[in-house]
Amino acid sequence: MSTPFEELEYLADFLPEEGESVIVSRNHGELVCENFQKERPLDEMASPEFYGHLVHANERLNALVARPVWIALLTWFWACVLIHRQMDLSWDGWYLDLGLGLVAMAVCYAAIRFRQDRYFKDEVRPTLNRQMYGSNLSKYALVGVIRQRPELRTLLDTLSRSLN
Repeated sequence: MSTPFEELEYLADFLPEEGESVIVSRNHGELVCENFQKERPLDEMASPEFYGHLVHANERLNALVARPVWIALLTWFWACVLIHRQMDLSWDGWYLDLGLGLVAMAVCYAAIRFRQDRYFKDEVRPTLNRQMYGSNLSKYALVGVIRQRPELRTLLDTLSRSLN
């Protein structure tokens, strides 16, 4: 019988490539080496086409942010300029600019949410429903799958809001 160190040296010759894993266990006094692969729920539950739809929906939801942000910034800037001109304010009126900025941010946030929710309801949800039906996924299983993918965060937020 060989020593444990000799057995480990023997197993070292059969280790997998970098990034792969093995499980070493003892069976009837001998070390046994088995491949170990993490299960990826999205690969098991959905096709690559479905993942593509998820990524596309997430990117479209992210793209809906730009216009309200630019409109809010430009409106806030010109409103500040007009107020300072009309009221003959100097830099002492900075608190009005800050207040207007907070209002602009709130309106911008509401506009972004409205645009994302409307796009999700009109475009994304019907596509997801078809794909979920084809993949035999429930909506909560879909949330679990998307939750494991940090790159789909915007889609997860919008989907979670629509489940209420």
